[in-house]
Amino acid sequence: MKNKISAIITAAGKGERMNPPIKKQFMPLAGKPIIVHTVEKFLKAEIFDKVIITISSEDRKLAEKILFSEYNLPKKKFIIVDGGVTRQQSVFNALKMCPEATDYVVIHDGVRPLVKVKEIQEIVKLTEEKRAVTLGIPAKNTIKRIKQNRVISTLDRKQLWEIFTPQAFYYDLIYKAHKNAESKKLKVNDDAELVEILGEDVFVLQGSPQNIKITDKFDLKIAEAILRNN
Repeated sequence: MKNKISAIITAAGKGERMNPPIKKQFMPLAGKPIIVHTVEKFLKAEIFDKVIITISSEDRKLAEKILFSEYNLPKKKFIIVDGGVTRQQSVFNALKMCPEATDYVVIHDGVRPLVKVKEIQEIVKLTEEKRAVTLGIPAKNTIKRIKQNRVISTLDRKQLWEIFTPQAFYYDLIYKAHKNAESKKLKVNDDAELVEILGEDVFVLQGSPQNIKITDKFDLKIAEAILRNN
């Protein structure tokens, strides 16, 4: 029997660090809204039963106009879900909307439009075996712990990775992790940390350093340059 797989793309953020005239997920990148670049990668992977997008309620009409009217994406493939106050709440809202009997869930930031289709496919394949997998890259720079502008210690770079999305999980596992966080009012950095809190292993799949998260205008320029040269 074919596994049932859902994608969750978070796009309910306010983008306050960039302070754009429109929210960054809707900003143009190489002539196309960032969120459209991201969503198209998941459609091209051809492995998802549903793509669930978290959107703030005030942006729902704009998102639907862009995705379904302007770019004519297949509406039946998508579920639009109201985001929460935090990303964590948004993901949990989306998990509750996954189709019945979903086996795996892949969670991705809507403002990481440069993820490769192959990376999406590979992380799902590895999740079948490992249950919880995140994309990441080894840290290149020296990392130090700092307190009040003073170096406390230098960390062993060989053990440090930068963690990206997508992150992929057995559905039952990530739902349990979010339910646990809700009951204990936990606030974490990413979905993988919620699984770690349960005492479960999370594995890392090395991805491309091009899979940047667009958080400011400099990132937008970098993304434009990457697209021009690919």
